[in-house]
Amino acid sequence: MKILFITHYDNMYGANKALFHLALLLKTKYGEEPVVVVPAEGGMAEQLSKVGIQVIVHPVTQWQAVYSTPLRFLVKKVRRKKKLMQEVDSLYQKLCDEEIFGQKPDLIYSNSSVIGTGAMLAEKLQCRHIWHIREFSWEHFHMKYFYSEKRVCELYEQSECLVTISDALKDNYQQRYPNVRIRRIYDGVSGEYPAKRRDPAERPIRFCYIGYLFPMKHQEQILEACECLNQEGLTEYEVYLVGDGRDGYRDRLQKKILQAGLTQVKMTGYRTNVHELLDTMDVGLIASEYEGFGLVTVEYMLHGMPVIGRNSGGTPEIIRDQVTGYLYDGTEELIKAMKHLMQHPEKIEQMGKAGEERAKEYFSEERNAEEIANLIHEDHKNDG
Repeated sequence: MKILFITHYDNMYGANKALFHLALLLKTKYGEEPVVVVPAEGGMAEQLSKVGIQVIVHPVTQWQAVYSTPLRFLVKKVRRKKKLMQEVDSLYQKLCDEEIFGQKPDLIYSNSSVIGTGAMLAEKLQCRHIWHIREFSWEHFHMKYFYSEKRVCELYEQSECLVTISDALKDNYQQRYPNVRIRRIYDGVSGEYPAKRRDPAERPIRFCYIGYLFPMKHQEQILEACECLNQEGLTEYEVYLVGDGRDGYRDRLQKKILQAGLTQVKMTGYRTNVHELLDTMDVGLIASEYEGFGLVTVEYMLHGMPVIGRNSGGTPEIIRDQVTGYLYDGTEELIKAMKHLMQHPEKIEQMGKAGEERAKEYFSEERNAEEIANLIHEDHKNDG
C-alpha cells in the first residue's frame, strides 16, 4: 500500500520522531510503501533518505495559527488560506503526474491536527485519509482554525479515523466532534539504547528538560522552583534546559537565570545527541500544560530516569505517581518532588527501573506500528 504522510516541520522533534519510526517499521516489517511530504530540507528529510524512504519537499501551510488579536489573525487567515489552497493544488498535480509520483497514494496520513493539507488533498483525490491528532492546539498553543467550524467538522468526519496519542486527547476531540471515529494509539519510542544510570550517590543531582521553549511549556516554573530551592540552601543540583525556542522567550529565560543567580541552570540549545546527554542525567522534567502525550517523557523512562511531570493532558497516562516519578499541579509540589529526590537519591534508581519497565511494555515503537498497521488494513477491508 502506498501511504503519503504529510508533516508540518523539518526537524526531529517529538511528532516527527514518532512519524519516522512508524514509517520505517511500516516499510520494513509490514511491506508498505511510505512517502513523506516535508516542508523543507532538514533533519527529518535527511533521516528518511538514509533509510530509503522517498521524500517530497513541498510547502505545508498550517490551517491554524496562534490567536493574538482579531486583526492579526484576520491577516494571517487571508494570506494563509490562499497559500494553503495553492499548495493543495500543486501537490494534487504532482500526485496525478505518473512520471513524477507514479501510482497515486492509497492512503493519505496527516501527522498533526495543525495541518489540513492532507484532508483537503484526500478530498480532491477521493482517497482514504487518517488524521493523527497530537496536540491540544487551542488549550496548549492558543491556536484557532482559519476555516468555519462547519468546514472543520466536515473534514474531520470525512476522515476514516482520527488517531489520538492519549485518552485525554481522545476525550477532548470526541466531545467537540461526536460523530467522528477516534482511536487512541500511544506513540512508540525506540528502546534500542541501553539505560546507563549514574551512581545515585553521585553529585550534583542532574535534572533535565528537553523540548521546545514556549510559554505554555512552563520552563519559567522550573526556574521558579530552582530559585526556591536555592533560597532554602539546597544548591547541590543542576538543571539542563535542552531545546530551541523563539528568541524573545529564550531571552526572557536567560534574563531570569542571570537575575536570580541560577548558576545551576544550563541552557544548551537544540541538541542532536540527546541520548548521549540523557545518559549523564538523573531525573526528567515535563512541565507542559495540556501535553498531548509526551514522547520525551517515555525517552526519560527508557534511560532509567524517574520523571517529575505536570498532572495535565496525557502526562498522567505515562507517569505512575510515586512509582515511576511524581505528578504535580503547582510550583510547591514541583519543589517538593525535586527536593525529595535530592534528599533520597536511592529513589532515583528505584523509580527509574520501574519507569524503564513500564515504557518498554506500553510505549514501544513496535506496538505503535502494529496498532496502526492493523487500523490501516482494518479500514481497507471495510472499504473493500
